[in-house]
Amino acid sequence: MDDDDCKSITTINNSSTRYTPTLPSELILFMFRFLASAHDLRSAILVCKLWCSCGMDLLWSKPAFLTIPVAERMVQTLSLPSTIFPYANYIRRLNLSFVAPDVTDSMLIQFAPCVRLERLLLAGGNKATMVGLQHVLSGCPGLYSLDLSDIPAVTDALIEYVAEKCPRLHTLYIGSCSSLTDDSIVKLAASCLQLKRIKLSQCSLLTDRAVLALTEHCPHLIEIDLTNCSLMTDTAIRSIFESLPQIRDINLTLLTHLTNAAFSFISPKTHRFEQLRVLNFTSCANITDETLLKIIPAAPRLRSLALTKCDKITDAGASVIKTLGKHLHYLHLGHCAKITDRLIVGLSQVCTRIRYLDLACCTKITDTSIFALAQLPKLRRIGLVKCSNITDYGIYAMLVSQVLPQTLERVHLSYCVNLSDTAIASLVTQCRKLTHLSLTGVPAFTWPRYQMFCRAPPPEFTAHQREVFCVFSGKGVRDLRKYMHENVTTAAAPANLANIRASYRMMSSAVSSMLAESEGVEEPEPAVSLPPFPEGSTLWAQMGAAVGVAPSDPAMVVDIVTPLLTDEQEGVEEGGSGGGPTPLALQAFQELDNMSQSSQDDMEGVIMSEPPGPATTILVVQSSSSSESSGPLVFRSGGGQNSVFRDGVIPPDDGNGFPSLQHPSHSHHCLQGHRELELGGGSSLMELDDPGQETIGDDCSRVPSPGTLARSLNREGEGSGAGSTSPAEEEEEEDGDDDDDDDF
Repeated sequence: MDDDDCKSITTINNSSTRYTPTLPSELILFMFRFLASAHDLRSAILVCKLWCSCGMDLLWSKPAFLTIPVAERMVQTLSLPSTIFPYANYIRRLNLSFVAPDVTDSMLIQFAPCVRLERLLLAGGNKATMVGLQHVLSGCPGLYSLDLSDIPAVTDALIEYVAEKCPRLHTLYIGSCSSLTDDSIVKLAASCLQLKRIKLSQCSLLTDRAVLALTEHCPHLIEIDLTNCSLMTDTAIRSIFESLPQIRDINLTLLTHLTNAAFSFISPKTHRFEQLRVLNFTSCANITDETLLKIIPAAPRLRSLALTKCDKITDAGASVIKTLGKHLHYLHLGHCAKITDRLIVGLSQVCTRIRYLDLACCTKITDTSIFALAQLPKLRRIGLVKCSNITDYGIYAMLVSQVLPQTLERVHLSYCVNLSDTAIASLVTQCRKLTHLSLTGVPAFTWPRYQMFCRAPPPEFTAHQREVFCVFSGKGVRDLRKYMHENVTTAAAPANLANIRASYRMMSSAVSSMLAESEGVEEPEPAVSLPPFPEGSTLWAQMGAAVGVAPSDPAMVVDIVTPLLTDEQEGVEEGGSGGGPTPLALQAFQELDNMSQSSQDDMEGVIMSEPPGPATTILVVQSSSSSESSGPLVFRSGGGQNSVFRDGVIPPDDGNGFPSLQHPSHSHHCLQGHRELELGGGSSLMELDDPGQETIGDDCSRVPSPGTLARSLNREGEGSGAGSTSPAEEEEEEDGDDDDDDDF
């Protein structure tokens, strides 16, 4: 505030003219909160004495200390012998967390006159001592939020002083204060009976006695963090669940002595934890399926569940997580090596509001899980580190889904060694919201042309770790996207329309089988097992392999494959696009025409031998007579009608040869009437003005690039029905899931 403002305020205070207020001060304060900036508020306080009084209270209640110079100027103002206003009395929230490492005792002593202080945040204040902290806390009987985490000066004596001077305390964060013992926590619990939130993480000397005192004297506790309190046993945790049915957030990370016995007494019929939202069992290695089967049914509105490194968890126990349904937003299953695709497929069908999913080191997870997860309409972050069975087809499944490309923000694919740069190019090109991508240890990204866009490795990394480090963030992702869009070629790309389609159907078959088994439905007929397609093979060569016919006999290939490529199949609903060839058929026919006119030399690249490696499974298209949208997975046919994917039956394809996966709870979207398919490496376009008709450019035999393919499939797949929730559901989510006002 400059000298002119001070003179104006002095004039207002000394003025004999009295202003008769027409509004109470509370209402004026409420309106002032809508002012856009501190400058506007400063202008308002110059209007009259009442506005000045209300505005100064609001302006000084939460001062911002973003830098040490700002904090020092504030201290100088508070230390003045006489001021126009009692500034210290206005301060209610003191957030020093941004400058905490540089805060000294002399600075803290200057805040001692702030007798109306309600919140004090000083986490990481390494230079603060007992003297400075006692001065600032001595005159604050109304203090109810205190964060002293990671301050070496916090000892039993200080906590006992807090218990004496701040009896109204609601929130206390004292994590990483390693010298604390049970004695101080027992006295705190006896004095601060209104305590609601306490964090004791890394307080390694605390035992069950401290927690038993808290659960006995503080019945309003809703949050407790016991991370790495290694002396805690089942007794302490049992007391929490027995005494605090209203608990909302409990962190039990690294409690190595925790076993199933702590939860053995829980029964959904007698114990309900309706308010429990966050439950963290990270690195509780002794937790098994038994605990999940006890606690999950008793906490039906759990929002965040962490089971990282609970390596005894299996599909049998984790399947109970499905009962959480739409309430589950964050799920951590990293290092749970026993879980399989069966669990992930089941979760993706019912827990449709998952935002974050960590499957790091879940080595049994395959592309089938990615295929199922691709339909989650709110998934923003996914961790697949060291999921070595993930291949390019899993990435393409993400993109074809029409859902994930619109929501994904962070993807962790480090040590997924089977990924190619062409698949990643499709990922970064299609996912426009992507801001973080980790590819450490992926062989395709060890080249300097990609390394120049990644972040610098942390200095503490070893030479080998620095060599394989590859993480893109922010601008790095944008630069990588631009580079790959302009430079990544597809001449050697093994994935084209035919084998992506085959992979898509293979995953559809796997998902259908798992869902049918979980529902007790008879499993579909076995799928056809085929060798993988070699690089450079033409579409006809791959189709010939798919039906066991040599590509040198085009006529036989036509007889067998054509029914699979056209829309003249049983089960095409009325109003569909039946009767015409699909784009896949037209491309194949063009290749056949080229083959018939080529010389023997030209055919060398077509003859295909069976390569070694695991077999690829393709589910042959079957007819479907169902006309209702029943079953767990609903697909959209080419004409806009619904068809059913159930008991192993894949409905008639839409124009691109892919069934459009959709959750039954999602509303359907209409297919666009006009769509374009850009062929890679050329400027020709395939324009579809009608699902059953198309105009093909001159060079139709050229296989589109994976990136172009993903974009075209997304455009053709628009209206797949995997839309977001309704406004009513969104409103229910916001209203139902918001926590109480946080103290910080």
